[in-house]
Amino acid sequence: MSRPAVLAVALTVAALLAAGCGSPSSESPPSPSPAPAGGSGYLYWTDQNLIGRARLNGSGASQRFITAQTGVGGLAVSSGYLYWANHGPPGDGSNTIGRARLNGSGANQRFITGASAPSGVTAAGGYLYWANNATGTIGRANLNGTGINQRFIITAQPHGPDAVVVGSGHIYWANDYTIGRANLNGTGVDQQFIRVPYGPNGVAGLAVNSQYIYWTNENDHGDAVGRANLNGTGVNQKFITGASNPDALAIDSQYLYWANWGSGSIGRARLDGTGVSQHILTMHGRPHGVAAEPYQ
Repeated sequence: MSRPAVLAVALTVAALLAAGCGSPSSESPPSPSPAPAGGSGYLYWTDQNLIGRARLNGSGASQRFITAQTGVGGLAVSSGYLYWANHGPPGDGSNTIGRARLNGSGANQRFITGASAPSGVTAAGGYLYWANNATGTIGRANLNGTGINQRFIITAQPHGPDAVVVGSGHIYWANDYTIGRANLNGTGVDQQFIRVPYGPNGVAGLAVNSQYIYWTNENDHGDAVGRANLNGTGVNQKFITGASNPDALAIDSQYLYWANWGSGSIGRARLDGTGVSQHILTMHGRPHGVAAEPYQ
């Protein structure tokens, strides 16, 4: 084959390839999906008979995410579910622990029955715990709702406690003037593990991580978030100040959140107490419970 013929064949092949495959420089590769704004986790809160939800930075708020019973209280997130305490007056179907999937579906207002004005609720280690405010006890059940024990721990507060939290090998609860502690099996009860000078109604919310325990000082003397080491030392009653009758607490790997009952808002700060914002989101009523679903 002559040189001109070879050149013609080469040009023809090149043209066919360009037509079938496209020029590599003529098209950009597909752009990656944008990262979700505000993190992929959610913040939940209770307001009278409603449960709200928003992104962890306070954006995308839905004030009526789930409709609960009258007087819904504390919240907990665990294993793909949201749990809450229905602590309304007797006769209205309350005094129960409710449960729903994290997308709000499958709501069961009577997931656990027989509680006594339940307030705080928490989940850890395959168990669900709640504070029976009317009988001064801590209840416990398996996460599937079986094995219910309404008197798992007897607290020092006849008409309390308001909050319960589990973490770092112990159970903690609010005795108003003190924070109690016990082993996970309910033994080793210490009703005065940490003394809180303000009361009554002094300690309303609790949160714990691998280093510290946090609590809210909700009355007129406090309006603050306290902190101590897990062994009860290093007590700081005013670790974060400027809150407005703070109630429940929630925690994730980066932030501490609290329900400002007095101002109808959710506050947030970094775990070291910096970057305080008392209003990352506001609501129409007064928040009581708060829970954080971690970043995915």
